[in-house]
Amino acid sequence: MATEENDNDNESKSSDGDQVEEQERVQPTLQETGPRARLQELPLGWTQMAEPNPADRLRYPQDVSEINTTDTDIMIVGTAGQKITQMGPDFSSHVNPELTELVLRSHLIKTMEGLEGFTKLELLELYDNQVEELKCLGKGENGAPGPTLRVLDMSYNNIRDMKPVALCPNLQELCKLMA
Repeated sequence: MATEENDNDNESKSSDGDQVEEQERVQPTLQETGPRARLQELPLGWTQMAEPNPADRLRYPQDVSEINTTDTDIMIVGTAGQKITQMGPDFSSHVNPELTELVLRSHLIKTMEGLEGFTKLELLELYDNQVEELKCLGKGENGAPGPTLRVLDMSYNNIRDMKPVALCPNLQELCKLMA
């Protein structure tokens, strides 16, 4: 089917006279000239605003980093595009139950969860996240890490109530700076 281009309206006509729209433009073009000139609308995909917010994607620690189940310390620092959004209620089942240090720094974590079963956890650092409440410290029930924690760093989170720290009798260092 032969086509001829019409420069005035940027549409193509097929040999039988039907109008065929030109494919999406990559570059914006002016509809008018002068002070009232407007850009034609660009497809949303071109602006990349159609991309979902990284905080809306579910990413667990095991999605962002390879976790060796024999390690007794885990440190995962968030990088652009590789941010953990949830620890997951079964987090403890993906790591060594003998874990002594857990550092999940600079992520998008809102809820402390999945810490039950860490009866030897001494250092917990959730620095620079979006945690709103201290949870899962417990009174030792279900192996909650409260009694064994020596260092708790919750700096740069959204925590308002620090009362659950009372569940950590062996705490030697507490960091809680307001975001």
